Amino acid sequence: MAKILILTVLVFASISLNSFLIEAFLATSPTSQSCSISFQLYSKPPDWDDDDEDDDDVAIKDKDWRAFRAKLVMGEKKSESTTESKTAESTQPIIDEGDLDGIGSLFEEDFVSEDASSVASNLDLSDGMTPLDPSQFAYDSGDMIEQGSVILGGVEQDFGFGLRQQYFHKCVVLVVDHEESTFTKGIILNRPTDMVLDDEINPGKKWRVWFGGDVQGLDAKKPDIVCLHSLKNPKAVSASIPVMNDIQWTSFDNAKRLVQAGVANVRDFWVFVGYAGWGPGQLKGELERNSWYMVATDSQTLLKELARQGEGAEPRDAGLDTWGLLMNMIGRGETTKEKSGGFDDLMLKEWAYKHLLSSVSGGGGGEQQRNPDDFKSDRELVDNVMRVLGATKDSKAGYEGALLRASPTERSPFLLKNQEFHKSIILILVDDETASIGVVLNRPSTKGLDIKVSDKNTGSERVVRIPMRYGGQYAVKGQENLLWLHSSPRLKTLEIGTPIGEAEDAIWKCTAQDVMAAIGQGDAKAEDFVVVSGVSVWVKDFHTQGIEGELNSGTFKKIPKSARKNVWNSLLMQQDVMTEHNFHDTISLSKDAWSHADATRKGDSESKTSDQLPIGGLGEGFDEEDDSFVYKSNVKVAKLADDALKSWCATFLLGKPKLGEE
Repeated sequence: MAKILILTVLVFASISLNSFLIEAFLATSPTSQSCSISFQLYSKPPDWDDDDEDDDDVAIKDKDWRAFRAKLVMGEKKSESTTESKTAESTQPIIDEGDLDGIGSLFEEDFVSEDASSVASNLDLSDGMTPLDPSQFAYDSGDMIEQGSVILGGVEQDFGFGLRQQYFHKCVVLVVDHEESTFTKGIILNRPTDMVLDDEINPGKKWRVWFGGDVQGLDAKKPDIVCLHSLKNPKAVSASIPVMNDIQWTSFDNAKRLVQAGVANVRDFWVFVGYAGWGPGQLKGELERNSWYMVATDSQTLLKELARQGEGAEPRDAGLDTWGLLMNMIGRGETTKEKSGGFDDLMLKEWAYKHLLSSVSGGGGGEQQRNPDDFKSDRELVDNVMRVLGATKDSKAGYEGALLRASPTERSPFLLKNQEFHKSIILILVDDETASIGVVLNRPSTKGLDIKVSDKNTGSERVVRIPMRYGGQYAVKGQENLLWLHSSPRLKTLEIGTPIGEAEDAIWKCTAQDVMAAIGQGDAKAEDFVVVSGVSVWVKDFHTQGIEGELNSGTFKKIPKSARKNVWNSLLMQQDVMTEHNFHDTISLSKDAWSHADATRKGDSESKTSDQLPIGGLGEGFDEEDDSFVYKSNVKVAKLADDALKSWCATFLLGKPKLGEE
């Protein structure tokens, strides 16, 4: 500590010997005004060595000021490391008599080396920074959020981005605007696509696109497009907003005009569609939950990575190597190794296959995307669910009473979102002009319903527990907020309840009072009933046609009459409340019910083939051309979809996210 104190005094003493000229100016941008400050060091002492490298002085006018702060951080870490390794006999600092300003004691010659490997060897990963060369740096900046900062997607939180918003997993986000009290805007740097934008101003020019974020992104009617560049031309500078040293942004229109004016080329820009946004205090709260790592780094590190991606990076790699580079630079190399190749990585690659790889290349990026909120509805519809359910007798004949099974295709339509529908059995309750409303039948939850049943012979009471099932994300309002179902021939004969639909083998719904009476009179057992909480809604509007649209697109298939009895009987085998102990057995029974919906009973081909290894790999056990596997992995896409369902159930039904990884 004594050495650190002396060094700190020397640094501030040296700074006081020199005068700083601070020039503040307002730069008018295409859309707003921003304030930037330049620092110029002057009144150099006569014995200042002009031949010193820039890395050995603190001239900041044309350098990123973060570099100066980085050197202080690096010096502190180096000093701490050195102090801890010294014995008691060497507690005094070593002062170079030729070092007149004291700064050299911080930035020792062996540390500022032109050899990148020697730099890395002098500073262990645990020190929190591993520069690639003297001009590059990165360090963990804690919770400091500022324009020009970099946000790295965290991997140590309990609930990651595997099931939702996969594009945030291991992302590298550059903060382009930050006002703590209003808004933080960032663009994701490591999600290159193979798609291009046409240029009507410069015929024949093509602009490669990066996915910049989920707000006004690739699927938006009015996308937000940001063009990063490092141009020094005055025209380019005047048409741009500075982000950090050597990095500015401008609009797509401005970028095209700069190319037209001959002051820039298309390759000078990186085009990002969409952005990520946080409201007041939101990002800080997420930092406290370990969702992100805040990083300060130099512009050259970012520009080099963007240039590398621009040379034709494979979209399905999803920029994982860029994230890994910066994680190593901030001393989190061990975490990077431990969190490599897991479920979240695989889900990110599948997201990239779906959204970043163009249809020409076999992906889904070039296709018109369906809105992620398709399975949700507006507030008015949610508030009127009971009204719609109550209008059963008046609804037009459609799919009411139909039993459906989720698509058996190898690449599940529910891999990246709404995983609860993967290998699901759906009962349609209502299908009218407003929406299709149904329930999932094969998702037992952790809750059970205890009901008191009176024995008609003895008059005694006993408690019977019936497990509740998850039916969907929308709660049914009203006193009778649970749906009781049966398909018992005896109970149908006794007219316990009413049929759903007009089919001869229709499933019936009844009330809790009907159930208690039937069990009490000995006409039924608790195991004869299925009780469901919540409903699923498929909206009908100009773009969607409710459940009919899902059937037409192949997302669901209608279960034939010949398989309905087997399906129902398999559902009655799932009459236990889900727990940690029976979790995997419950998931297996759920899949069995889905398999019984196949009238041909050829079995679950996806599960049988999910563990097969590819043939003809590239020396690392994978085959790039076989898209039945996740890109550069030995994992079948079909198995990943099963794992995603298991993860969803563990997270949202059981509340144990880690259990889904087992």
